[in-house]
Amino acid sequence: MKIFRIDRDAACWPAAAADALRTPEAVPAGVLPVRLVADSAVVRNNRPVFIPDFAREGWVVEVRPAIHIGRLGKFISGRFADRYVEGFSLVACVRPGGDSLPDALTDSFDGAITVGEMMALPTADSVSLEASFAPLPLRGVSRGEAKESGLVVDMESLHIADTVALLSRYATLKSGDIILPASVGLEFPVSLDHSLEASVDGLGVLSLRLK
Repeated sequence: MKIFRIDRDAACWPAAAADALRTPEAVPAGVLPVRLVADSAVVRNNRPVFIPDFAREGWVVEVRPAIHIGRLGKFISGRFADRYVEGFSLVACVRPGGDSLPDALTDSFDGAITVGEMMALPTADSVSLEASFAPLPLRGVSRGEAKESGLVVDMESLHIADTVALLSRYATLKSGDIILPASVGLEFPVSLDHSLEASVDGLGVLSLRLK
């Protein structure tokens, strides 16, 4: 399984990527800001995530949309890219906050990615994403208030078909691969002993506990 994290804001589709899609010729790598995350970094949904000792402060947990690949494909045309998408989900990415530069360790430590339950790819023009970050009860007593955040994401802004088409020029996509097409700005500062719950159009799909 490969995990492709596209480090771009959903509001901005790179001009280089748009140009690359208009030509059948080979284009330089780097038209998309892609990072490859190790599959060993993945934690299953509704499991604890242990923040490593080297990063107990200054980190954030970010909720991102994700698509799941369901078929083998190489040099996929954008017109047919949707046929290779098996489903949609949310993932939680634990990463350095502020101006910290990511590297192999901070991208792929055990627990860096929690993958939520897969659902059908939404057919609506937009989806509503909501997330709640709350302290875990301590001996039956809550230690604080939950922080909630939500937004509406234009599905077109994720450029799912375009992203699948471009990635497949460089790497064969296989069943089980996961693509995080963009950041939508849904994140919280990391605090230990907190839980994160996230939903798509009111359907809970992602749950984790930060320890």
